[in-house]
Amino acid sequence: MTKVKIPSHLLTCPVVFISTSYGEKRDIMTATAMFISEKEPLLAVSVAKDHLTADLIQESGAFTVVVASEDQRDLYKKLGSLRGEEVDKFAKLSIQTLPGRAGKAPVPEGAAGWFDCEVSSRHWVDGYTVVIGRVVGYEDREKQPLVWQKDSLFTLKEF
Repeated sequence: MTKVKIPSHLLTCPVVFISTSYGEKRDIMTATAMFISEKEPLLAVSVAKDHLTADLIQESGAFTVVVASEDQRDLYKKLGSLRGEEVDKFAKLSIQTLPGRAGKAPVPEGAAGWFDCEVSSRHWVDGYTVVIGRVVGYEDREKQPLVWQKDSLFTLKEF
């Protein structure tokens, strides 16, 4: 068995995209998210302070956590190589989005689901902004979600 070199790589995580928009600007990035409360649905995400996504969350007070589906492996890989400050990732990667989301961050077609969140609090830790978001809307698109562990991608199966 291969020994994990980075402790966080042992933890299985959902692959998500954080989608944001404010005014004419929009961005999407690969991330992970974690529920911190189910009764009052709260999610935690982490964004590097110098990313456009962090700026748009600050300006808008909102963000959308998009649950990546198994069909979005390529999008997962491509998003990591682009910076929102330099290019509109939606345009550059021809990301088609779900219709009917005026005033909300765009959701890529093919997603397993999404959570619209309003910022509840922010915490600054070593160059990152940890954002706690209150879920104010969501949809389960009933597609197989993508998960990550030890630098590999997987899908879930029932047993």
